[in-house]
Amino acid sequence: SWASFSIVEVMSQQRFGHKRIGYQAANQVFNETTDVILLTTNLFKKEFTNNNNSNQYEVGMAINCLANIATKDLARDCIGDLVNLMNHSK
Repeated sequence: SWASFSIVEVMSQQRFGHKRIGYQAANQVFNETTDVILLTTNLFKKEFTNNNNSNQYEVGMAINCLANIATKDLARDCIGDLVNLMNHSK
């Protein structure tokens, strides 16, 4: 889609409201053939490992989005961070 890169840009915004719109758009638009999914790998890893700046709602949105758009490569790259999140004491 022509808007895919713009969706990734909105997903990476600092404001929660913007992030929410970006993640929801990615859920609706992205599929296994979307080229920019590779760009989301670092975005997801940042959300999952940056516990100081990410709150539980942002992490939850990222997990939900990942569950909907994951490809084999994206899932392989993020699985370690997800396991660490699940084992975290919070």
